[in-house]
Order: sequence, then C-alpha cells, then structure tokens
Amino acid sequence: MRVFISSTCYDLIDLRAELDVFFREAGVTPILSDSLTSEFKVKPDRNSINTCLANVRSCNAFVIVLSNRYGPSLAKAGFDDVSATQLEYREAVHRNLPIHMYVRDRLNGEYDTWRNNRENPKLKLAWCKDRKDWKIFHLLEEHQRLAQDKVQNNWHWSFRNSVEFKQRLAEDFKETFDRVTATRLIESGRLPYLELNGRVSVHDKAPIQTELRFQNLGKAVAVGPVLEFDQRSYQLPSLAELQVTPVRWKCMHSQRSSIFNLTMPTRFSYSIPDGHKFTEEGSLTIYYDPRTPEHGFLRYVLTKRQYLGIHPEMLLT
Repeated sequence: MRVFISSTCYDLIDLRAELDVFFREAGVTPILSDSLTSEFKVKPDRNSINTCLANVRSCNAFVIVLSNRYGPSLAKAGFDDVSATQLEYREAVHRNLPIHMYVRDRLNGEYDTWRNNRENPKLKLAWCKDRKDWKIFHLLEEHQRLAQDKVQNNWHWSFRNSVEFKQRLAEDFKETFDRVTATRLIESGRLPYLELNGRVSVHDKAPIQTELRFQNLGKAVAVGPVLEFDQRSYQLPSLAELQVTPVRWKCMHSQRSSIFNLTMPTRFSYSIPDGHKFTEEGSLTIYYDPRTPEHGFLRYVLTKRQYLGIHPEMLLT
C-alpha cells in the first residue's frame, strides 16, 4: 500500500516528517518528495513536476494537507496556473485515487470569511496573510465540486494539531492498517491455525450426536476462543500448539432411519497472546446416513478471517 503525501513542504516540514514515521509504523509506504527514506522515485529524464505526477500515479491513495501556504505557480514551467500541490491533487482525481483532504482549522475558518467577502478589496486575513496564497481557497472550492462516488468524495477534515490529525488518519485508514497488520501476523506465523473435524455418532434411543474436535496446528496460542453455531455460544479453553478440545452437540433429528444433511454458519473468535483479536467465519456441514458404517461425516469450510484490532483485556500474562 503506497500513499502519496501532498502539501507545501517548507511550512509543514515537521508535520510531513511525522506522517512519514506514522505511516511506516503502520506498515504503509508513504511517498514524500522531501524525505530521504521515502520510496519517491526520481525520474532523471523528467523535470521535478512530471516526476511528482509519476509518483502520484504509482500510489494507491492520496493524502493532501492544507495549512496557510499555497505554493508558487507552475505556469512558467508550461503547466496550468496552479501550484504543485493542486496539480498533484488533479492528477490523483484524474486517476480515481481515494482522496483524503485535511485542512488546518484556522484555514477552514478563514475560508468561510473569504467566501463571504471575496469581492471586498480591503479584506485582510490573520492566518492566510499573503494574498498570493488565497488561491488555496480555490483549491478548496474545486474539492467541494468533486462528485461523490464509491471511490472519491468531496469531504475534508479539519485538524488543530498533529496529534488530532494523526488520530483522524488512524480512523480513516483503519481498514488499511488492519489489513496490513493481519498480513504481517499471518506471514510471520504468529496466528493459530485451527482445524475442525469430528464424527457423527448414534446410540439407541438417543439423538444423533456430533463430537467436534478443535485442534490448533499453529505455533501461536489461541486465547479465549469462542465458538458460535446453531444459535449457541461455546466458551473454549485457550489452545496451545497441537492442543485439542472437544465440543459435543446433540441433533434433534427424530427420523433415525432417514438421511440427514445440515449446513450451518459458524463463527470462531480468539486472540493471540499480545492482544490481537480475530474472527473466523465459515460453514459446518453435518451429514448423517444410517446406511453407512460411519453413520455420516462432518465437514468445516473456512470462508473469511477478519482482524478486529488489539484488545488489551485479552493479553496473555
């Protein structure tokens, strides 16, 4: 996952450095033109502006941060009369990248003032002092006109400081960060691998029974596992590597001489020792045939694994 960070550089140098660290720690690759550690690709056969646009095209998402500077016009370089930030923004829109816009609260307030008094030649602003930077308001208006669809939207979020900004980013990119975290855990072998098997049994004058056997074939402990199926919930003991736990389930199938075939949705939730929680959803099929010596079989199919974040109460101490 590559995220392009677009903003003016010199006035936001500290914030851009924080964003570089923030995304890297979350397992996402930030692309910044002014970072020595960034994977920003320099194109020796292109000018700096075309190089920036090429890097925008290489990303999966676009973050734009606006404060009180707009940046110099690129008209003399043969582009539209806009800044590099606005040109990068237009490239992201053209490429249908998800757009995440964040605006300093003081700029947001002055945007409303400017919008209501734009024809007043005596208008002065305290935050965005230089009139050359007032073109940033046109960028905000351009974003407001952006059509809403499933990929892009015209929302922008206001922030007061970098702490509040990163809190908002964590919420907006939660799905991405969760997916990256889950992938890291899976690739590092830090998840349990839960196998479900069992057998169908029949006793005289008793309901058909199934004995489910959960075995952890992975190296990580499954902490506090809970099995849900048939509108019931079973709290199971924590499962270390190769440990097995049984669950008995009685089937209210009265016609013991007939074939019985039932498929039920299942949900299995657990944590690992450092508090990361997962759920696994699947289907459990119980098949009974009185004509066979085994009386039937049990089959489990895993269809979805979902990461639910860190739950400190599930830490194994």
